[in-house]
Amino acid sequence: MIQLKTVLTLVATAALAACTTLGPNYQAPAANAPAAYRAAAAVAGAELQRDWWLMFGDAQLNALQAQALQASPTLAAALARVERAKAVYGATRADELPRLDVTAGETGLRTSAKSVTTPVLGGQAITFEGWQTTLQANLSWEIDLWGRVKRQAESAQAQLDASTLDAAAARVALTADVAAAYWQWRALADEAAALQRLRDSRAKAFKVAQTRFDAGSSTTQDLERVRAELASADADVADLPRRQALVANQIAALTGQAAAELKLQAVPMAAPPAIRAGLPSELLQRRPDLAQSLAQLHAATAQVGIAEAAFYPSIRLTGSFGYQSKDLSDLISAPARLYNFGPGISLPIFEGGRNKANLAGAKAQVDESLAAFRGRMLQALREVDDALAELQGRANVVDAQNRTLASSGEALKVAKSRYDQGAVSYLDVTEAERTPLATERALAQLRGAQWAATAQLVKALGGGWTAVSGG
Repeated sequence: MIQLKTVLTLVATAALAACTTLGPNYQAPAANAPAAYRAAAAVAGAELQRDWWLMFGDAQLNALQAQALQASPTLAAALARVERAKAVYGATRADELPRLDVTAGETGLRTSAKSVTTPVLGGQAITFEGWQTTLQANLSWEIDLWGRVKRQAESAQAQLDASTLDAAAARVALTADVAAAYWQWRALADEAAALQRLRDSRAKAFKVAQTRFDAGSSTTQDLERVRAELASADADVADLPRRQALVANQIAALTGQAAAELKLQAVPMAAPPAIRAGLPSELLQRRPDLAQSLAQLHAATAQVGIAEAAFYPSIRLTGSFGYQSKDLSDLISAPARLYNFGPGISLPIFEGGRNKANLAGAKAQVDESLAAFRGRMLQALREVDDALAELQGRANVVDAQNRTLASSGEALKVAKSRYDQGAVSYLDVTEAERTPLATERALAQLRGAQWAATAQLVKALGGGWTAVSGG
C-alpha cells in the first residue's frame, strides 16, 4: 500500500504547481496611435459592416463576393490553418491531464541455460519455458510544477487566435480585392463608352477635313493632323478590350472560376459613397491583422516561460496496475496482480548551453514580434491616410473636371448654333467637341480611381471586422 506520507507529499506538490508559473505574463503594448488622421473628413460617412459590400446595393458585386467566399482557394487554405491550429491546441491541452492506457498481451518465453544469470541447482541450469499473459493499465502525469504545460497551452491558444485572425484578414483582403477589380472593370467599361464617342467624333472630323482638302480649302498639314488624332483614338479603342480582359481574368481568379464562365454587365458608375474612417485608436478593434500580430506576440511571450521552466526539475507521476499469469484461467486473481507507483524527478545538470540559448531565442522572438506589431501598426495608419488622401485628392480633381466639362459643353453649344447659322464649318464643331469628349474619358478614369480608393479604404479599415464580433 502507498504510504500516507507519500500521498500528502504529492498533494502538496500539486498545490505548489498550481500557483507557480514561470515567465512573464502577456501585456498588450500601447498602440501609440495619433489623435486623428491627416484627412479632415476622417469621421464622415457610413459605418462599415462585416458584409460591407451590401451597402452599395449592387447585385453583381454581391454575387461575386458570395462566389469568392465559397470558392477562393486562398480563403480555404486560411480556414484549414485554423483547423490545424485547433488540433494543435487540443493536443497541447491534453498534456495537462493524466495519460491512461491499457495494454494486453500474451508472450511465449524461454530463459537461456547459458546466461550468467541462469540459476544452477546441483550443477544443472534451471530454465523456464512457457506462455505468459498480461493485462495492465498504465498511468502517467507530469506535475506542472513550474507552469511549463500551462504556458504551452497558453501559447497554443494564442497561436489558434492568430490563425483565426489570419483567416479573418484573408476574408477582408479577398472581398476588398474582388470589389476593387470589379469596380475597375466597370470604370473601364465607362471609359470605353467615352472613348468610342471620342473616336466617332474624330472620324467625323476626318471626313470633313478630307472633303475640305479635296476641295482645296485646307492644307495637307491640317488633314494629317486630324488623321493622326483619329489613328490615336483607334489605338485607344483597340487597347480597351485587352485591359478589360486582364481585369476580368483577375476577377475570375479571385472568385475561383474560369474566366470563360464570368459574365458581367456594364453599368455606368456614379461617385462612391463616403465611408467613416473613425479614429486611429480604433484600428486595433477594426483590423484583424493587427489583432493577429498581438496574438503572435502573446504566443512568443508564453514561450519565454516554457524556456525558463527547462532550467528547473520536472516531476512525473507514473504507475501501473494489472495482472500477469502463466495460465489464462488464473489471470484475474489476487495472486496474479501487480502494480507500481511513484514519482520520477528529472533535473537538468549539464545541457551544453542549450537551455540558455533557447531562453535567449525566446526573448528575441518577443522583441521581434513586438517590433513586427509596431511596424504593422504604422503601416495600417499609413494605408488609411493614403486612402483618405487619394479619395480627397480625386474628389478635388473630379470637381475641376466637371467645371471643365460644363464650360466646354457651353462652348460646344455655341459652335453648333453658329454652324446652324452657317457662320462656321462642321470642322469647327468637331473641334469644339474635343475638350468635352476628352473630359468625359478623364472623368471615367477618375471615377474608377475613386472607387479603387474606396476599396483601398475598406481594406485599410479592416473590412467591417471588429474585435467584439470576432470577425
